Amino acid sequence: MKECSEKRPYDHLLECAAEQMARIAPLPEMALAAQEAGVPLQKAQAWFADDQALSMAVVEQQMVLLTDHLSRRATAVPSGDIVGQLRAMTHAYVEWFFDNPTGGRLLVSPAAVALLSQHKVGRFSSAIYDLAQSMMERARDAGLIKADIDVAEVLLTMRALTLGIVVLQDMDHARLWGNHTDPQAALKRVMDSYFDLALQKVDGR
Repeated sequence: MKECSEKRPYDHLLECAAEQMARIAPLPEMALAAQEAGVPLQKAQAWFADDQALSMAVVEQQMVLLTDHLSRRATAVPSGDIVGQLRAMTHAYVEWFFDNPTGGRLLVSPAAVALLSQHKVGRFSSAIYDLAQSMMERARDAGLIKADIDVAEVLLTMRALTLGIVVLQDMDHARLWGNHTDPQAALKRVMDSYFDLALQKVDGR
């Protein structure tokens, strides 16, 4: 039986439930997660009414972690360098999914996607999109990227690339097909290539 890392009992339970959801989606089994976390079932049931409530908390926690990582990486770049902040966000996605394979698999699972359509956790996904959209529009209005760029289309394509990165990382294909010594760097270069192609001004336009 899998043992989860040492954390506060509440976070420990969420971690074990996340492992379940990444393995055997759609919903975690509270009794099993509690057993793996070493948390009394009655205490787990006091925290969460049912498996659905537990799964909501798991997805919310992962979205908080992802949003925090993206925000910290973007704000580490000088505020005047909007393009640099956008690039930092694309790199941050890659980093997070490599550092959190369970969270990465979970957030692209059908169960998590369904939960993200609900306001309670969907607000995190909306916040990430709104931040990227705002930064891209500011860069366009400042003449730093293509004037005729379709912001929604670029963000959709970058999201698709992100999902592909999760699959490549999870299947270890980034190592097999890209760079066997540093697959994370290889995937960052993939993001950079699209980023430059989509945003770079051509002939002053």
